[in-house]
Amino acid sequence: MTQQLNWTDVFTNENEAVEAFKNFRTKKGIVCKKCNETKHYWLAGKKQFQCSACRFRTTLRSGTLLEGSKLPISYFFIAWSLLIKNENQVTLEEFQLQTKHKYYEPLWEYLHKVKTHFKHEDAAKMAGEFVEITQTFPLYKPLNN
Repeated sequence: MTQQLNWTDVFTNENEAVEAFKNFRTKKGIVCKKCNETKHYWLAGKKQFQCSACRFRTTLRSGTLLEGSKLPISYFFIAWSLLIKNENQVTLEEFQLQTKHKYYEPLWEYLHKVKTHFKHEDAAKMAGEFVEITQTFPLYKPLNN
């Protein structure tokens, strides 16, 4: 008997989402906006990357789809899982239900931004990256068939 995993349950812990997103950013590479250096280290207290050359700090969200958003990083993973599961067709009501977020407007803007990005990306590549990232979550346990 195969147990179904609700992916949104994996992303409810914001600290785990931040750690997974940090690992994803590190793997993709971070380029300093000031000097174009690619070597950075993590400042845990500030939750920022700092350039090894000029010490310019880069936030976790800077230069990503999440830049400018004040919503939790876990919402990005919830949106990502819903979009992959439903082939880029997610209603705002479903997203709001999964995130348990009170207000409609910031979710609409956020989901619109994520959906627009996903339309221009290769679905197979995005699904592969999603699986790779989810395996870094402590709550993730692969299903046994």
